[in-house]
Amino acid sequence: MKRILVLIIVLLTAIITMAYLYFTGLKADKKNNDNALYAAAAGSAFIFAFQNEKSILDILSSQKLLKEIIGDKKSEQLRILHQYLLNKPAINAFADKQNIYVSLYPGAGRDIDFLYSTQLSARSGQVQLMNALKSAGISASTDQGLSKLILDSTVFYFALKDNLLLISSTVNPVQKGLSAIPGKDGKFTEYIESTSKLSKTSLAEIYINYSNLPKLLQAAMPGNLNGELSVLNHQNAFASLVYNYSAKKILFNGNTQINDPASYYQLFVGSPAQKVTINTILPQNTANYTIYTIADYKNWRKSLISWFGSKKESEKINKIINHINAKYHLDPEQTFPKYFKNQFLTFQLSTTEKIGALELTNGDKLKQLLLDLSSNYSDDIKAFYEPDLLYSYFGEPFKKFRKPYYTIIDNYMVFANNASTVQSFLNSYKGNQLLINNTDYINSVGQLPNISGITFFINFKNSADLLLKNVYLPYYRHITGEKGLRDYSSFIYQLSAEQGKFQTNILLNKKEEALKRDSLEIDTDSLTITP
Repeated sequence: MKRILVLIIVLLTAIITMAYLYFTGLKADKKNNDNALYAAAAGSAFIFAFQNEKSILDILSSQKLLKEIIGDKKSEQLRILHQYLLNKPAINAFADKQNIYVSLYPGAGRDIDFLYSTQLSARSGQVQLMNALKSAGISASTDQGLSKLILDSTVFYFALKDNLLLISSTVNPVQKGLSAIPGKDGKFTEYIESTSKLSKTSLAEIYINYSNLPKLLQAAMPGNLNGELSVLNHQNAFASLVYNYSAKKILFNGNTQINDPASYYQLFVGSPAQKVTINTILPQNTANYTIYTIADYKNWRKSLISWFGSKKESEKINKIINHINAKYHLDPEQTFPKYFKNQFLTFQLSTTEKIGALELTNGDKLKQLLLDLSSNYSDDIKAFYEPDLLYSYFGEPFKKFRKPYYTIIDNYMVFANNASTVQSFLNSYKGNQLLINNTDYINSVGQLPNISGITFFINFKNSADLLLKNVYLPYYRHITGEKGLRDYSSFIYQLSAEQGKFQTNILLNKKEEALKRDSLEIDTDSLTITP
């Protein structure tokens, strides 16, 4: 899941840019628009929405960093559409202050398609629209049941149904939007309507339907979503996020709703967020991490036991605990439940090794208790005799650490499936070669509250080699190139429990050196030479 977050932020950021380029010529206010929203939400994983007013478009257009995300092909398509169609006065007149919805769909091959949905004014119709196109010198033909335009050698399709206007560069998204039935299978739409603040205080918003995410991401990723990404094949969740303007970063906040009662993340919905400190042990070459905090382990454990029940694993977990008790004459309940503090994490190094860690209240006592359950690899590193002990007490994140090697140092237990990985961690930790010493990292985490329930983090520089192995080359080249994410240091996705949902923050932060360069460019541009 952590590797996929880079793709998510690239896609949602691209939507903002495309929405601006596509509709920059329109002037509008909001009008109730269920049909446009249903069309946008039909099978889409991402929807970007904004009120089509000139002041909002001007703010979005001033975001230079947004334009660095979009690829050349889509950028050129949108430029053509704006220049040759939407900027024509005869076409602009049909926009009567509506919301604009921009949604993403998997396209043919490795492409991603976009659908733009809005509602035209009540006086508009097919005849009036065709007359407006004709007066603007634009000829339309019919192809596959849709209206077809060729603008500067580029094909676009559009349809108008009961004042619902749909536009795309391919046929399928328009047909999908036309077939959407308001009120049918509308849970995602209902969620958007219940959470949207578009007509009140927000500049723009992003909506995510995670259940449709795998099909969309297959356009950028080879193979199936397996391993750490397999959880997304069954992730039933929605997110509604408000865009916050800044010249230095991309920031969204809002909420995430987990719809699946059996989701592991449900265990954290009722647990108050805690201050994050375990990130101080991370090596400087950390590529990504996920941190979980628990306010009260005893109460959280009850939810974990129920979660095991939903997965039909209760008997398995009981056997593991009873077996250890009988064989080693040690009650496992006196180990992790007694000495775990309030946070744990999994992280991956730039060299691909995966590591887990727990914060403890008394590491020395736990170390003594675990001696009978462990073999000696070295003075500092041990290995468990029995499998799945960590999984039994913490669940999904530690499922792959069945019989790990581990070390306990400074009230932290750190473990991995290879002893060399644990030794690599110790070398970094003892040598103070830590991520927390990196200026860009400090600046990034300082942009968000240091209190959360679950935090996903990606360091772009340290993730470059991992990304190359999991993303098709054209996407990799764009993401890491001069016009992509080269100037950005990290991505953070933060969840904190709030009334049955997760209060959510998403941050894409720019590197310190890039900010200084931008500042220098602004200063240089502002210079005047007086003779």
